Amino acid sequence: MHRRLASVIVMVGFLVVACDTRPQAPEFAETTTTTSTLPRGAPPSTTTPTLPPEEERVTGSVLDVTDGDTLSVSIDGIPTDVRMLGINAPEMTECWGPEAATVLANRLNGREVLLIAGEEDLDSFGRALRYVYLESPDGIELVNAELVRDGNAVALQNGHEYAAEWKAFEARAFQSGKGMWGTFACGDDEGLRADRPVIRIGEVSFDPSGPDDDALADEFVTIVNEGYGRVAISGWILRDESSSNRLAFPDGTVLAPGESVTVITGCEGGPANAIRWCSDTPVWSNGGDTVIVSDTLGNAVIWYTYDGSGA
Repeated sequence: MHRRLASVIVMVGFLVVACDTRPQAPEFAETTTTTSTLPRGAPPSTTTPTLPPEEERVTGSVLDVTDGDTLSVSIDGIPTDVRMLGINAPEMTECWGPEAATVLANRLNGREVLLIAGEEDLDSFGRALRYVYLESPDGIELVNAELVRDGNAVALQNGHEYAAEWKAFEARAFQSGKGMWGTFACGDDEGLRADRPVIRIGEVSFDPSGPDDDALADEFVTIVNEGYGRVAISGWILRDESSSNRLAFPDGTVLAPGESVTVITGCEGGPANAIRWCSDTPVWSNGGDTVIVSDTLGNAVIWYTYDGSGA
């Protein structure tokens, strides 16, 4: 990973109405406040996607949907596994995984789709990496983007051309509680809470000085309890947007009001009470990433994204 130091993170504030701590729909402008980040750039597009030249297009018939971002497509009579570019849906064993897969299956099974390649042709499992287009009554839709817009997938900041726009879609989905971002999309083990606990990201050090692999003690994320009650986060999951990096908070991890906890990527460094991930490699990408914290049922409690632009 090539990392660049960011000196300003673009953020929007939460509006609190009654006991609802969910942020309202954001203004996609370059502002700085104190609580949550949004991607930089223009507002999300609402126009029909522009298709590439015909010679770059491949059509196929969808045979089956494996999960919320993977499908089997018949291309010239040959079954081909397709991994949808630029997104990451929950796994089938995770909260909202079956729901995301059902959404995709209902939309695509038996339909003819248009497949467009990006810069990379195949993923590490040999699946074709593609943008998937579908003709609908409203015109041509880019299905990858619609899954993000409806809260069925996370947008990846991995260099694809739609990264900033799709991250803006994801921000709106989270703040509107769509799909997997619903306050209790995965259930409520307490049955009493009116909304998410008020815990926030205080700081993300994603590009400490020095070579990435040698700076793991200085790469960290800090979580702060900004609410009025104690929050027990034992067993909660901290992860990145790719979900390839995951950490379960250890037993006994409790945040009193105003208290914070720092999670160090490496096995040393940070305050005495820090949680140390002991990862052999960096966790937080310098090109942009999303910090997600989910409770023991899988409900997303924290969503915080940065674009790594260094602006």
